[in-house]
Amino acid sequence: METRTDLSFEARRRRQIMTDSGRRVTIKDIAQRLGVSHATVSRALNASPLISEDTKERIRNMAAEMGYVPDTAARVMRGEPSNIVGFILPDVQNHFYSAIAKVLAEAVSAMDLQLVLAISEDDPEQELRHVSELRRARARGIVITPVAGMLAETAAMLSEMPVVQLVRSHPNITADVVTAQDENATRLSTQHLLSLGHRRIAYLGGGLETLSTGNHRMEGYLAAMGATDGAVAEFRLVPPHPEAGYHAAMELLRQRPPPSGLVIGSSQLALGALRAIRECGLSVCDDISLVSYDDPDWHQLWGPGISTIQLPIRDMALFAAGLVCAPQTPPANAEASRVEQLTSGRRFSFPVKLVERGSCKVQTAPRTAMVDRP
Repeated sequence: METRTDLSFEARRRRQIMTDSGRRVTIKDIAQRLGVSHATVSRALNASPLISEDTKERIRNMAAEMGYVPDTAARVMRGEPSNIVGFILPDVQNHFYSAIAKVLAEAVSAMDLQLVLAISEDDPEQELRHVSELRRARARGIVITPVAGMLAETAAMLSEMPVVQLVRSHPNITADVVTAQDENATRLSTQHLLSLGHRRIAYLGGGLETLSTGNHRMEGYLAAMGATDGAVAEFRLVPPHPEAGYHAAMELLRQRPPPSGLVIGSSQLALGALRAIRECGLSVCDDISLVSYDDPDWHQLWGPGISTIQLPIRDMALFAAGLVCAPQTPPANAEASRVEQLTSGRRFSFPVKLVERGSCKVQTAPRTAMVDRP
């Protein structure tokens, strides 16, 4: 038997067609049936905090029973925000961004909204086009991982919309940023290798194009190395892509003497570094110990397993969704973050965790050379 709260889409469609001789069900129809104002119905269907949860549930149940379907196009024409939330990310093949997109989609859907993905590929022109289209569609808000070379036109449009920055923050955007505790992440990685006796530890991470993220990760590595007597720092800052990681790792492995430990600031860079290590005829952890960043599935399956920094992906995604979709209501996991007040907004950073696997070992004697490659 059909119930008020469990109507199939087809049943709702049939009821909508039958209502008032085929006329589309409106908010006023629901209000008249329940004996409330149409403003109350509108607020309830838009999850307004001014309406009690009991009233919201009663109105939603009646809307479902009557076959109400929101007229998004009409709302947009009236100048109201649509049910769209945009997520502009640089690289969908990166495990972190694909994983966070999944949680964002679930969180946004739970609020009866629709997540739209757009990939910038760290290209300012593509970023501008995506922001422009989302603005044209009157998106309710945008979660964005900004590119370094953001155009002035893009920044101007974002200033007129609800925006949450994810992972990176751009100085031209006045908006909150949700990120992991990046400085602590690389500090933990470096301290782990130092505790195993390594002193020549190199860092392979993103350059200035990663904005605040690259700076914080670099600071964590340098802080740990600077606090240890005899530690020798060597680093390469490159775009966060496997090919760039490969060439940078090759340079590091050809040093005389080479590093015995490697801290990596991106799982994409780790792919390139592992390729370089293999092509040099070397072995993780017998020849070089390394700690990666983020924890895609292959980290557990590769060789002895890759030690890495595990990121609070779910916490960050839920928090970002709450900030952009319901800014009046503090996100449920607000207590899990560290809050810093910046000139351009607030920075909410979430704690990270070092996961130890088989890619690191105690350093007993310094190495003098690696295998030469053409």
